[in-house]
Amino acid sequence: METVHNCFNDATITGDEIIDILAFLQSDESDNPSGINEVVPVDDKKRRRTISNRESAKRSRMKKKKRFEELTEEVNRLNIRNQELKNRLANVVSCGNFISRENNRLKTESVCLEIRLLELYRFLVAMQSPISTSVNYITTLEI
Repeated sequence: METVHNCFNDATITGDEIIDILAFLQSDESDNPSGINEVVPVDDKKRRRTISNRESAKRSRMKKKKRFEELTEEVNRLNIRNQELKNRLANVVSCGNFISRENNRLKTESVCLEIRLLELYRFLVAMQSPISTSVNYITTLEI
């Protein structure tokens, strides 16, 4: 009989071999009616594998989509938190600037008060001194 099918590069199956294989498969089925060790045709295996691969790919896409949605939600949540922290930082910086200006104003006021106190002290000392002259008295009043 002539060659019917080339399964491998160097192997060929003749028509007689195909008939023998079919007979073997049929006898195997009749010996095992439960079909537990049933040989599945290649096309059926390929179809099942294709279906399985599609289902696996679908599960993978769904998992990836879910993860992407979770990450998107996390990014949105973190952006909101980041904006809140920026607002708090701006508020703290603003308060810090106010406190710094107030501190500088109080330091200046303190220096002015120290100068005024020193002037008053000198005036009192001049008033209590027995050799106080009217010139000293007039000079201190102008200060």
